[in-house]
Amino acid sequence: MTLTTTARSVQLARQHFGANLAVAFVGGSYARQAAKPTSDIDIFVLLKHCDRAAETAFALALRALHHDAGLDFDHCGEVFDIASLDILLTFTERAIEVVPAIQRSACYQADCPLSVFRKGDVVFKFLEDPKLHVLDRVEALPALEKRASAYFAQWPMPRVQEHKKRLTLPERSEQASIAQTWAQREATPRWIDTPVGIGLERWFGAGLIERAGRLDTEAPVTTPPVKPHMCPIPSSEGTARRVFAAQCLAFSTSLETSS
Repeated sequence: MTLTTTARSVQLARQHFGANLAVAFVGGSYARQAAKPTSDIDIFVLLKHCDRAAETAFALALRALHHDAGLDFDHCGEVFDIASLDILLTFTERAIEVVPAIQRSACYQADCPLSVFRKGDVVFKFLEDPKLHVLDRVEALPALEKRASAYFAQWPMPRVQEHKKRLTLPERSEQASIAQTWAQREATPRWIDTPVGIGLERWFGAGLIERAGRLDTEAPVTTPPVKPHMCPIPSSEGTARRVFAAQCLAFSTSLETSS
């Protein structure tokens, strides 16, 4: 692996997004100087506005870049538009404030793919961690980095999830159905149509504003679920259950699980 290959990923963002590109950089293991020979390139892209066609073309080009370089590839980085990124980060800040126990639930400990909070935490880490090949056309990065630093100063998060790869979803539940759909798409042309793909405003955009209201409660939820390897089940029974479940993607009404 050479630095040139990581730089090419940012060049791909320039080529595919043009004037719509606000910020781009490479983070993850390469920026931390901890990459393995076949590690994937963790790229962060911030757009002025979403553009599904350009995002799709970029994702396909990024996958080809990985394959040509003999690298692992399982997602196309973090590709957000400015408005959706702010909504996601605001929701994440609100979620941990109202539900600090979320740190000890499957939403984080088991790396639940249905967790809005987990997605926000991943993005905050991108923003706080070292970076390579930084492009910041709108000078947005300093404020985002400051926001990430403030988040982790208030809510220190362990980097290792104790229950990673042990996530258990209830059989025949909506969560299990959605997770199975996304897993099946990994080996099809629809591999980018997931929360680790493109068009992230579908899952982490304006809809979260309304759902943030469901996190309101009289007192913070400090008691985690009994089983930290299980994603909380959406339920109307009990405040703790409701506020845990409100950040789960199973609540979304825009998921394209049957198309």
